[in-house]
Amino acid sequence: MTILNLKYPPLKYIQTKKIPDKFIYHSYTGFFSCKIDKFTMFSTKESELNKRCIMVCFPEKILKDGKKLKSLYIQNLISNCSGSGFGTTMLNFAKKYSQQLGCNGNFHLYASSSYSPNKSPHVFYKKYGLNTGIYEIDKKLDEFVKNGKTSTYKDFNDIEMYYPPIKSKSLLRKFIENLF
Repeated sequence: MTILNLKYPPLKYIQTKKIPDKFIYHSYTGFFSCKIDKFTMFSTKESELNKRCIMVCFPEKILKDGKKLKSLYIQNLISNCSGSGFGTTMLNFAKKYSQQLGCNGNFHLYASSSYSPNKSPHVFYKKYGLNTGIYEIDKKLDEFVKNGKTSTYKDFNDIEMYYPPIKSKSLLRKFIENLF
Protein backbone atom coordinates (compact mmCIF):
# COMPACT_ATOMS: atom_id res chain seq x y z
CA MET A 1 0.00 0.00 0.00
CA THR A 2 1.34 3.41 -0.91
CA ILE A 3 0.78 6.69 0.88
CA LEU A 4 -1.32 7.97 -2.02
CA ASN A 5 -3.93 5.24 -1.44
CA LEU A 6 -4.41 6.04 2.27
CA LYS A 7 -7.66 7.68 3.28
CA TYR A 8 -5.81 9.80 5.86
CA PRO A 9 -2.20 10.29 4.76
CA PRO A 10 0.42 11.05 7.47
CA LEU A 11 0.87 14.67 8.44
CA LYS A 12 4.00 16.44 7.36
CA TYR A 13 5.47 18.35 10.25
CA ILE A 14 7.43 21.48 9.59
CA GLN A 15 9.88 21.97 12.41
CA THR A 16 10.52 25.68 12.76
CA LYS A 17 12.43 25.68 16.05
CA LYS A 18 15.07 23.28 17.25
CA ILE A 19 14.17 21.50 20.49
CA PRO A 20 16.47 22.66 23.31
CA ASP A 21 18.93 20.19 24.87
CA LYS A 22 17.45 20.67 28.33
CA PHE A 23 13.96 21.33 29.69
CA ILE A 24 13.21 22.80 33.11
CA TYR A 25 9.97 21.76 34.81
CA HIS A 26 8.61 24.04 37.54
CA SER A 27 6.63 22.65 40.46
CA TYR A 28 6.19 23.41 44.13
CA THR A 29 7.16 21.55 47.27
CA GLY A 30 6.22 22.05 50.90
CA PHE A 31 8.65 23.25 53.54
CA PHE A 32 7.27 23.94 57.03
CA SER A 33 3.80 24.55 55.54
CA CYS A 34 5.22 27.02 53.00
CA LYS A 35 5.04 26.54 49.25
CA ILE A 36 8.49 26.89 47.68
CA ASP A 37 9.77 26.52 44.12
CA LYS A 38 11.18 23.27 42.79
CA PHE A 39 12.81 23.08 39.37
CA THR A 40 13.71 19.80 37.68
CA MET A 41 15.94 19.81 34.61
CA PHE A 42 15.68 16.98 32.06
CA SER A 43 17.77 16.28 28.99
CA THR A 44 16.07 15.85 25.60
CA LYS A 45 19.00 13.91 24.16
CA GLU A 46 18.25 10.20 23.82
CA SER A 47 21.63 9.22 25.28
CA GLU A 48 21.03 11.37 28.42
CA LEU A 49 17.39 10.61 29.31
CA ASN A 50 18.24 9.44 32.84
CA LYS A 51 20.19 12.61 33.73
CA ARG A 52 18.50 15.05 36.11
CA CYS A 53 19.22 18.16 38.14
CA ILE A 54 16.89 19.42 40.87
CA MET A 55 16.90 22.85 42.50
CA VAL A 56 14.70 23.94 45.41
CA CYS A 57 14.75 27.68 46.12
CA PHE A 58 12.92 30.69 47.57
CA PRO A 59 13.60 34.44 47.90
CA GLU A 60 14.65 35.90 51.24
CA LYS A 61 16.31 38.98 52.69
CA ILE A 62 19.95 38.68 53.74
CA LEU A 63 22.68 40.93 55.10
CA LYS A 64 25.37 41.24 52.43
CA ASP A 65 28.28 43.70 52.54
CA GLY A 66 26.55 45.52 55.40
CA LYS A 67 23.26 46.01 53.48
CA LYS A 68 19.94 44.18 53.63
CA LEU A 69 18.92 42.95 50.21
CA LYS A 70 16.75 40.33 48.53
CA SER A 71 18.49 37.17 47.40
CA LEU A 72 17.34 33.81 46.05
CA TYR A 73 18.26 31.09 48.53
CA ILE A 74 19.03 27.78 46.82
CA GLN A 75 18.10 25.24 49.47
CA ASN A 76 19.06 22.21 47.35
CA LEU A 77 20.95 21.82 44.10
CA ILE A 78 21.35 18.13 43.29
CA SER A 79 22.62 16.63 40.04
CA ASN A 80 23.06 12.95 39.22
CA CYS A 81 25.41 13.71 36.31
CA SER A 82 28.46 15.63 37.47
CA GLY A 83 30.48 17.21 34.67
CA SER A 84 27.72 17.32 32.05
CA GLY A 85 26.79 21.00 32.41
CA PHE A 86 23.51 20.53 34.27
CA GLY A 87 24.69 22.34 37.42
CA THR A 88 26.04 25.31 35.45
CA THR A 89 22.84 25.55 33.42
CA MET A 90 20.77 25.45 36.62
CA LEU A 91 22.88 28.21 38.22
CA ASN A 92 22.46 30.33 35.06
CA PHE A 93 18.73 29.73 35.35
CA ALA A 94 18.83 30.68 39.07
CA LYS A 95 20.50 33.99 38.15
CA LYS A 96 17.73 34.81 35.64
CA TYR A 97 14.97 33.60 37.97
CA SER A 98 16.42 35.76 40.74
CA GLN A 99 16.09 38.80 38.46
CA GLN A 100 12.45 37.90 37.71
CA LEU A 101 11.72 37.76 41.45
CA GLY A 102 13.24 41.20 42.03
CA CYS A 103 16.45 39.93 43.63
CA ASN A 104 18.70 41.63 41.01
CA GLY A 105 20.46 38.38 40.09
CA ASN A 106 21.63 37.74 43.66
CA PHE A 107 21.56 34.19 44.98
CA HIS A 108 23.22 32.27 47.76
CA LEU A 109 23.43 28.68 48.94
CA TYR A 110 24.91 26.46 51.58
CA ALA A 111 27.78 24.45 50.06
CA SER A 112 27.70 21.01 51.66
CA SER A 113 29.45 17.71 51.04
CA SER A 114 26.55 15.69 52.44
CA TYR A 115 25.27 14.43 49.06
CA SER A 116 28.68 13.55 47.61
CA PRO A 117 31.42 13.40 50.27
CA ASN A 118 34.10 12.32 47.79
CA LYS A 119 33.48 15.31 45.52
CA SER A 120 32.23 18.33 47.40
CA PRO A 121 30.68 21.18 45.36
CA HIS A 122 32.74 24.04 46.83
CA VAL A 123 35.24 24.18 43.95
CA PHE A 124 32.46 24.01 41.35
CA TYR A 125 30.68 26.96 42.98
CA LYS A 126 33.93 28.92 43.16
CA LYS A 127 34.54 28.31 39.44
CA TYR A 128 31.05 29.64 38.74
CA GLY A 129 31.85 32.85 40.63
CA LEU A 130 30.46 32.36 44.13
CA ASN A 131 32.53 33.07 47.21
CA THR A 132 32.29 32.75 50.98
CA GLY A 133 33.38 36.24 51.96
CA ILE A 134 36.11 34.74 54.17
CA TYR A 135 39.54 35.52 52.78
CA GLU A 136 41.33 32.37 53.94
CA ILE A 137 38.69 29.98 52.59
CA ASP A 138 38.34 31.84 49.28
CA LYS A 139 42.12 31.76 48.85
CA LYS A 140 42.17 28.00 49.49
CA LEU A 141 39.32 27.55 46.98
CA ASP A 142 41.27 29.60 44.43
CA GLU A 143 44.22 27.23 44.86
CA PHE A 144 42.00 24.22 44.19
CA VAL A 145 40.60 25.89 41.05
CA LYS A 146 44.06 26.96 39.85
CA ASN A 147 45.49 23.44 40.28
CA GLY A 148 42.40 21.68 38.88
CA LYS A 149 41.93 19.67 42.06
CA THR A 150 38.64 18.22 43.26
CA SER A 151 37.76 18.60 46.92
CA THR A 152 36.28 16.17 49.42
CA TYR A 153 34.51 16.59 52.73
CA LYS A 154 37.94 16.68 54.41
CA ASP A 155 39.02 19.83 52.55
CA PHE A 156 36.15 22.22 53.33
CA ASN A 157 33.48 22.56 55.97
CA ASP A 158 29.90 23.28 54.98
CA ILE A 159 29.61 27.02 54.38
CA GLU A 160 27.41 29.69 52.78
CA MET A 161 28.46 30.99 49.38
CA TYR A 162 27.18 34.10 47.56
CA TYR A 163 26.71 35.36 44.02
CA PRO A 164 27.77 37.97 43.10
CA PRO A 165 30.79 37.56 45.37
CA ILE A 166 30.92 39.52 48.59
CA LYS A 167 33.93 41.40 49.88
CA SER A 168 36.29 38.98 51.62
CA LYS A 169 37.31 39.53 55.22
CA SER A 170 39.96 37.69 57.16
CA LEU A 171 38.85 35.43 60.01
CA LEU A 172 40.56 37.74 62.53
CA ARG A 173 38.72 40.79 61.20
CA LYS A 174 35.38 38.93 61.31
CA PHE A 175 36.08 37.84 64.89
CA ILE A 176 36.88 41.40 65.96
CA GLU A 177 33.72 42.76 64.25
CA ASN A 178 31.58 40.17 66.00
CA LEU A 179 32.95 41.26 69.38
CA PHE A 180 31.58 44.77 68.91
